Amino acid sequence: MSLRLLKRPISTGSKAPISQLRLQSGQARLNNDVPSFPSRWFADLQAQLKKFANNDYPASCVEEAKRQLVSNDRNWLQLLAGQQGFLTDKKWRGLDNHQLLWGDMDSMHSSDAAEHHKAQWDDLVTPRSLGLILKSITTEYKFPLEFPDHITVLYKLAEAPTNESTSLKMEAWILSEQYRRLAARCIDDTAIYDYTTAKKTVLKPFMVEKFQQTFSIQQANQKKYTEQAKQAIEAAKELQIKYK
Repeated sequence: MSLRLLKRPISTGSKAPISQLRLQSGQARLNNDVPSFPSRWFADLQAQLKKFANNDYPASCVEEAKRQLVSNDRNWLQLLAGQQGFLTDKKWRGLDNHQLLWGDMDSMHSSDAAEHHKAQWDDLVTPRSLGLILKSITTEYKFPLEFPDHITVLYKLAEAPTNESTSLKMEAWILSEQYRRLAARCIDDTAIYDYTTAKKTVLKPFMVEKFQQTFSIQQANQKKYTEQAKQAIEAAKELQIKYK
């Protein structure tokens, strides 16, 4: 996987009013009970709030718009990626606020893995015993990255593995810190492989359990941050209605 630095202008303007930031349905998502959002919803929301933060509006409007802007910006990663099922705490991040240079990527195990399992988690990304082989990867470029910028990379399980699973399906997001936007989306299918027998295999039970726990946390976070995103949109709509 590589990052393409595309030399074309970046527009930060917004064309969608707050009233058009409607939730979308029918898109693939982690939890079928949770609605998805337009891809530019956060950038559009912030752009609209900035319009209400200038001196053309009453002081009370400006104060509230700035409060919402600061709150949204502070929680942008949770609102943007958390509501899509990504775990956004620093311990889960593949790269955290990383300069536009290639860096160390995330290992697959949890930082709180049991000590007696640590070596097996570490071996999972090596060709020593039970390991992983990339079967396929699809990269969708959403937004051109340009220096200077920093990126944050997040991963999630696209589905919970079972004791019979012979592959892991995952999704990664590469996000621009400067523009608070999704720059690229990667979807990969990784085979579980036993290098000692040279055959496909399944995960060890404790690994399946840990991945299933992680998937459950993803689902809970998705519901939590979807609700927060909806509240942010509604708060901006109320401001627009009051002062338009």
